[in-house]
Amino acid sequence: MGSAESGAFLLLRGRAAASERFEALIRRHVPDVCVVSDPERALSRCLREPPLVLAVDASDPAGAAAFCGRVRAQPGGDAVFLLAIAERDADLDGLLAAGASDFLLVGDDGAGARVAVARERAARDAASRQALAQTQARLVLAGRMASVGTLAAGVAHEINNPLAFVITNVDAALRRIGAMERRNGAPRSGPWARSHGDGRGPSSELSEVLSLLEDAREGAERVRLIVRDLHSFSRAEEDRRGPVDPRRVLDSCVHMAMNEIRHRARVVRSFQEVPPVEANEPRLAQVFLNLIVNAAQAIPEGLAAQNVIELSTRCDAAGWVVVEVRDTGAGIAPESLERIFEPFYTSKEEGEGLGLGLAICHAIVAALGGRIEVESRRGQGSTFRVVLPAATSAEARAAADAGSGASSGRRDGGGLAGTAPQAAPRQRVLIIDDEPLLTRAIAGTLEPRHETTATASARDALTRIRAGERYDAILCDLMMPDMTGMDFYASLAEHAPEQQRRVVFLTGGAFTERSKSFLQQVNARLLLKPFDAATLLSLVDEVVAAP
Repeated sequence: MGSAESGAFLLLRGRAAASERFEALIRRHVPDVCVVSDPERALSRCLREPPLVLAVDASDPAGAAAFCGRVRAQPGGDAVFLLAIAERDADLDGLLAAGASDFLLVGDDGAGARVAVARERAARDAASRQALAQTQARLVLAGRMASVGTLAAGVAHEINNPLAFVITNVDAALRRIGAMERRNGAPRSGPWARSHGDGRGPSSELSEVLSLLEDAREGAERVRLIVRDLHSFSRAEEDRRGPVDPRRVLDSCVHMAMNEIRHRARVVRSFQEVPPVEANEPRLAQVFLNLIVNAAQAIPEGLAAQNVIELSTRCDAAGWVVVEVRDTGAGIAPESLERIFEPFYTSKEEGEGLGLGLAICHAIVAALGGRIEVESRRGQGSTFRVVLPAATSAEARAAADAGSGASSGRRDGGGLAGTAPQAAPRQRVLIIDDEPLLTRAIAGTLEPRHETTATASARDALTRIRAGERYDAILCDLMMPDMTGMDFYASLAEHAPEQQRRVVFLTGGAFTERSKSFLQQVNARLLLKPFDAATLLSLVDEVVAAP
């Protein structure tokens, strides 16, 4: 609250002979003073609309001290600047001890200057409190987001484990029933030998079962993509940057925001070819998700056919990557446009937002070396534009290699793909995972090609290797309760170092700081759960074929 506002200075006047002189002194130097004589009214006014300065007539020292104590005892009372006005012989120590922030002595030659100093100090205190409140709110929000991120990563991990054996088993059932159907002479078309709707081929009981499994597989794939997007958003790699494809991040954010979008607008993608940007993927996802959700919330429900949220990517003349989120919603008032990126500024109803979303987006984009802009007119929608520098050529090539699966071994298994071609002769594969349903599913997928040994304990696996057993591929869960995959890998260096290059780590994605550091240091393959049969078989064939 500024010092020139009406009621910024509130005086509680007493009834003693000196009270008139106190009021006259204040009015000479504070034209906008509001004077009340009732302590209850002053207290109510103070807490309802806090003044910049509350001046208390201390001609009755005991009453003034009691009033100061009451103010301080109220919720928010600590923020009130209390100025005690007294005669020269007043008990100033008692007033300050009761809660007065400062004092003013009537008859002091510098009284006018002290009033001005008091107002200035009160204004500084108010500004400091506001800045502190903003910082605290940011910290609370950051803590909440960190908690949500940790929870989301944990949920993703817990879903990925059962989803991995569901997908693996459904794939195995599809292969076997498909083979049975082919033997029965009823071939069908499609990626999983399926034709849809009324165009189905000759029906049989096996065909119907196969169709049901195909539907289940498609549903499992949708769950896999949702979990992948959730995990991408929640990863705690705060400071790590690298080449990121903004189109893929936009698609992930649309999936996450679809519950807000579906009843309000259609999503239109206008994606031109753009290079990767240098960014932290979870933080970039936070920016895009916020802009997409805001765009959806600017459009009323029930008019989805008439409204559009358009997502576009392009390069500008300087080679920067431009991402735009345009909506056909209500638009933003001109007076709000000037403050749209200010912390705690919001045009939403009370309780619907903290006003930090766009401020945080602005901070993230600025930290990435880019800028965020907005264009809007009332009743004609809004366009938010994020402009980011493109990644360097070397980084862009690395990102392209990672996306094509040509990286050092990280695989994101999934997709409705057929199985890989039949591999070379059967090899020995060791499966280590504390989830028995998953080990059974993996073994069932590999058994037609390879000889498998499964165990739920890395210690048991290490005992086998110490006893002289050797394997052509070792599929090992990264995080297990008794002995982790990291500890197992380290022990191999002592007992069978040649087996280390045969290890493929399996993970549902809940990376600890230790596991992230470990994976950065070792040259080992990584298979992300859930994975499909084709990805699993291809990776195992790659490992067993390696020298």
